[in-house]
Amino acid sequence: PGGVMASSRSFLVLLPLFAASALAFSPGSALFTHTPALRANVVKSARSSNVVSLNMADRKPFIAGNWKMNPTTLDEAIELAKAIAEESKTATCQVAICTPHPFLYSVGKCFEGSPVELGAQAAFFEEKGAFTGAVSTCMLQSVGAEHVLCGHSERRVIFKNDDTKINKKVRKVLNQGLKPMLCIGESQEEYEAKLNKAICSNQLSKDLKGVSKEEMASVTVAYEPVWAIGTGLTCDPDTAQDVHAYIRSWLSQMYDQATADSVRILYGGSVTPDTVDELMKKPDIDGCLVGGASLSAESFGRIMNFKA
Repeated sequence: PGGVMASSRSFLVLLPLFAASALAFSPGSALFTHTPALRANVVKSARSSNVVSLNMADRKPFIAGNWKMNPTTLDEAIELAKAIAEESKTATCQVAICTPHPFLYSVGKCFEGSPVELGAQAAFFEEKGAFTGAVSTCMLQSVGAEHVLCGHSERRVIFKNDDTKINKKVRKVLNQGLKPMLCIGESQEEYEAKLNKAICSNQLSKDLKGVSKEEMASVTVAYEPVWAIGTGLTCDPDTAQDVHAYIRSWLSQMYDQATADSVRILYGGSVTPDTVDELMKKPDIDGCLVGGASLSAESFGRIMNFKA
């Protein structure tokens, strides 16, 4: 009980700091001249009229699957990969699957000739050495991985990856010529305290430290409200859009408008065939990072072929 009380007191002490951060980085503050609401209308209009001359209309939708620690055998992974490759034939979006490390090479072979790209779920920031159990970016690249998840909430919480380590991993992935998918998002406690934007800005500022605007062309951001991952709770599309617009405004301020308009921001948090269409109708949601539904070729196929 003492530990819980201490934790609660620490959280309450931090509330004003996070609130101040949210205010300082909010789109309505003096730091921002960008208006997400107006921009959202332009994006929606551009998408519906097939205008492709604007950067904001050029963002190709991106659907990525994260198998997490599934399935349990290589044979199952190969069977699933082949089925997903078949489903992807009708997809018009960019598609990637992030598999457990032991399956990368074999699953990658299954994706050859299909539009599905191969991703890894984690990487260490050192090249080689006495780091038992770690996997380096050069190892991942050598077996065909193109994408690497960085900062997934399960890596942050279960494996104690802090923002300093995540930043090192983002930098190492970029230096290797691979593409980081940076995952950010708030816990349920932080969400209920209305700190979701403050948490996102804090994570972005730390995790993207030293990343140039040119390098941002290789970075995908995934907003994952931790409280909506595998819990059955859902983040409604309007709330998700609001946070995505905020993230894009943050990128506009920290880099420039062209960079903000070109970076794809994915939504992750219990995405299903039933929720994907409404999510993908939102102007600042450029795709989805899919967990459990990516373990079913039929479900993931429907998500890849979303209707928006």
